Amino acid sequence: MSAHLSRRRLRARTAAISLTLAGVVAGCSSHAAGPPGASAPRSVAPGASAQAARVFSSRLYGYAVALPAGWAADPGERWDGVGAPGPVDVFRGRPYVAAWAFAVPRPASPAAYATAITRTAAQLPCPAAPPISQPAVIGGVQAGLIGMRCPAQGGVLMLTAVTTGGQSALVVTFEDPSGISSAERADRAAFSELLAGIRLRA
Repeated sequence: MSAHLSRRRLRARTAAISLTLAGVVAGCSSHAAGPPGASAPRSVAPGASAQAARVFSSRLYGYAVALPAGWAADPGERWDGVGAPGPVDVFRGRPYVAAWAFAVPRPASPAAYATAITRTAAQLPCPAAPPISQPAVIGGVQAGLIGMRCPAQGGVLMLTAVTTGGQSALVVTFEDPSGISSAERADRAAFSELLAGIRLRA
């Protein structure tokens, strides 16, 4: 799979997420904001250390993340052809691996929402129930994590974590479209490292 094709696939998936977001946000009186506890955005001053430059702060959703080695961030990306209520922050890791983050009003069932948003993003046949469903932590806040391959045999690995407290939820989704099952352990470790680097306001 070429890097160009991978970017096109990510673009299509993010567009699909935007459509789902539109349905979630439509009934809310205000734009989706960062979850309670999201750190205030900070810009990197000239001459700042390389370590500081590796910290990405979301101006839209109010969280910060220490990027793992090899990862890059694209803040607030918008995608063509959709009426999205807002952009998503996109993170790119090793070839073909990517993640994106956004905030929504806290869903009644974070696990069900995570499953629905994952199916929407995959744009492929997915299992009826996620084989991976477990507790997680995002920036010290309790979260739920689900994961599945779409399709189940040799498909795209999708992992989604959603915070479960507060009036709004931070959603972080990870994908590896390679279909290489032996990479799953490394993928899950990479996603865990990304989640561990997120900081929310106390």
